[in-house]
Amino acid sequence: MQNKRRYTIVAIAVAVLFLFSVILTVGVDTDWGRVEVTHMVVTTADGDEVNCLLYKPSTATPENPAPCVLLAHGGNDMMEQCTSYALELARRGYVCISRDAMGNHNSDIPTGTAETATVEAAGYRPSGLDAVLHQVRLYNFVDQNKIVAIGHSLGGTNTIALSIKHQQGIFLSINLGQNMYGREWNQDYNFNYDVIIGIADESCLAHSDPQNYTINSLETVQLRRIFFGDYTTPDEELPMIELGKVYTAVGTDGKEYHRTAFQPDSTHAYYLCTNDAVQTVVYAITSECGLGLDAGVNSYADHGKIHTVWQWHDVGYFLIYVSVIAIMFVVAFGLINSRVFADLRLNKPAQPLGIPKKNPLWWIFAIVLAAVPMLLYKPGVIASTGKWLGIPVRGLWLCGGNSNGFITWQWYVSLAMIAIFLIYHFVWGRRHGGSLHAYGLATSNEKGFHIHYVLKALAFGLLTVGAGYLAFMTASAYTKGGIHIGTFMMSTVSPKRTLAIFMYFLFQIPYFLLGNLAFRSVGLTEFEDSRKGTIKSIALGTLLTVGVIFVFWAYFVIQLSTTHMLTPYFLADRMYIYGILALPLVLGMSVANALNLYVSKKTNSLWTGLFTALLFGTWVIICCGEITKYVYW
Repeated sequence: MQNKRRYTIVAIAVAVLFLFSVILTVGVDTDWGRVEVTHMVVTTADGDEVNCLLYKPSTATPENPAPCVLLAHGGNDMMEQCTSYALELARRGYVCISRDAMGNHNSDIPTGTAETATVEAAGYRPSGLDAVLHQVRLYNFVDQNKIVAIGHSLGGTNTIALSIKHQQGIFLSINLGQNMYGREWNQDYNFNYDVIIGIADESCLAHSDPQNYTINSLETVQLRRIFFGDYTTPDEELPMIELGKVYTAVGTDGKEYHRTAFQPDSTHAYYLCTNDAVQTVVYAITSECGLGLDAGVNSYADHGKIHTVWQWHDVGYFLIYVSVIAIMFVVAFGLINSRVFADLRLNKPAQPLGIPKKNPLWWIFAIVLAAVPMLLYKPGVIASTGKWLGIPVRGLWLCGGNSNGFITWQWYVSLAMIAIFLIYHFVWGRRHGGSLHAYGLATSNEKGFHIHYVLKALAFGLLTVGAGYLAFMTASAYTKGGIHIGTFMMSTVSPKRTLAIFMYFLFQIPYFLLGNLAFRSVGLTEFEDSRKGTIKSIALGTLLTVGVIFVFWAYFVIQLSTTHMLTPYFLADRMYIYGILALPLVLGMSVANALNLYVSKKTNSLWTGLFTALLFGTWVIICCGEITKYVYW
């Protein structure tokens, strides 16, 4: 009775947390009712769908049309990346539209060239922005003379393509994290133009010449010509661009346009987590458009006075994720203790198989288990773009590069885990009762393989992860989108990614299966059957699976943010990207492995934990980012 009461209290607490997280996210997003947030779909000239979020402040009316900001996320990302900017601008009176690029998240893979043909003078493609701009032209609550296009990283190539293509229709074009300006021979920039590059921008640090020289991105000859409107002076005689200074250049149409360069205290991927960068974006737009500039802000020197609330929105995102995780654990506990799934709980082995902690071997295995994921991180993630153990794997992928890097990392770790398990088996396990049952591979307390047990374990995983997915769907129905925490993304899964669900489920089987077996060496599933034992098991499991990778990520971010430089390790093999991407790997795989260990510990079988982890791992890997193809041909 006491356990039932405790379970009820926990379930109620989780429900309250979930409700609070949704209210906080929606409240900040909508400026507590003063901004209407709508999910919408626009169609390209080819008939492809472009997924969008529209922020419409109550002050934007036909009688009082508002400036409109079109936001373009970076590569292999989703429209929610831009919410921190959108909500800040919307509460200042701007209509904002963020879209998923073509093939990203829930926008279609392009079937024609309407959004993929490069704009000749830009050398880049709009990737859905043309269709969005066409939709904006229909809005009578938008000031058609004040349309702003702002793009982060790869999104900057999309916005500059849009701006050059529609020069008379774009009031201000802003690049974040890139000095995108189109073809060097082009001289048509008949719009206001800003460049914002963080002082610790890892992408610019890696691509500058010399490397680790971010300001080089603002010293290119073509950019200086654009800023000064001078296309005849010899390169060496052109002055350098001063940060924060508003330049005026005469366009080819004879009109004057402003150009400004900013360098906030931020990195490339962390615009959404750096207040200085968000304040810079707000200042750049409000100062140029003349609407919504905070009191007391008279120049860029005052931009630190700009009041922002986006951090609370990110807290809401994080709490949604935490509550979804908690819901899955609550449901898993309830299912395990229900009559329907009672037969999934098998008998414990006759004797513990894990090496005792007092034995030096335990520490050897623990250190190796913790070190292997980090040691194999670099070779694992970079293998996705070439060959894995000499085998070309690029043809296997349905999703974009980041997801595939995580898969090849899992494969490398899997090879190490089977080696660790075999060493443990021959050194310790078989002398202490090691068997299929003892290692969690049994499907019954009796001998033999029972397919109904495996199917029931799969049903358990579907119900557990399905409960979390249903909760997330409910949250998304109110927030109108997914969540974006740093570089971690999560959303509901488009039905068009059905084959990707199946394939990436299969791709991850070795990692979760062999990892579970290797964990037997340190007895992770053998801690006492109590709350304390469960917490210890999950905590140690998290440390051994991704703990060192989290330390690696924290070191990279701190080192980059404080020194504003990349070490040789991060300059090579695009590790400046994978250093940042360690965060979503940690956030996703730590939960999947925790579910794996928790359920395996409760059932004394790895089957139920395996399916639960696989389903969650597949969800977080394939739900967002780019998809390159829906089916194999």
